[in-house]
Amino acid sequence: MTDFKLAGRWEQKHTKVLLDLKVALMSQPMLHAPQYDGTPFVITMDSVSQRFGTVLTQQSKVQAPNSKTVE
Repeated sequence: MTDFKLAGRWEQKHTKVLLDLKVALMSQPMLHAPQYDGTPFVITMDSVSQRFGTVLTQQSKVQAPNSKTVE
């Protein structure tokens, strides 16, 4: 990470956590191959301030439901 906000602060432990997160996100049941059987794709977008993010998803059955109410 060479972003000026992280210069001198990004350490090896941060790299390990980032790589562990990538592995977790790529593991089942988080990601599945897309279905090309007519199942529609959905693009979801969220924005805050001057940033935004998008997610491309398809409807599928819930593999491992997990939610929590945060106050």
